[in-house]
Amino acid sequence: MVKESRHLSGTTWNVYMFILTSKEAVGVREVGRGLKLSSPSLAQYHINKLVEMDLIRQTQEGYVVQEKARVEALRSFVLLRGRFIPRLVFYGALVAGMLVAYLMLGSFQFRFRDLIVLLVSLFSISAFFLEAVIQVRSLKNTVQKV
Repeated sequence: MVKESRHLSGTTWNVYMFILTSKEAVGVREVGRGLKLSSPSLAQYHINKLVEMDLIRQTQEGYVVQEKARVEALRSFVLLRGRFIPRLVFYGALVAGMLVAYLMLGSFQFRFRDLIVLLVSLFSISAFFLEAVIQVRSLKNTVQKV
């Protein structure tokens, strides 16, 4: 069971992110080398904290992230090929695609309706991508309550 009083921060957060973004199970030495920790025992300490918090589990191959355990800050991200991509990027891309289709398929003229569609679309795309950048920056500097 997850303990509510625990926080993920600093090295423990980095260890969690390293294990989460690994494509396969990782061992203590791999974590230590990957994060350039001073010793394998330091990596083991942070791994033990994550196991105790029920965020990762040990398998025969190494440590993997629990399937159902999610950290709140990662709920608005999609893990794609080991990278976290904010969901807002996909929404921005959808609106951009619809705008391109509107401009290519519709006969765009400088009428009031076309200008409103253009302005609203550009504003929406900008807002989605700006918020996505803010989410990525805040993810790097976050302290997570689990």
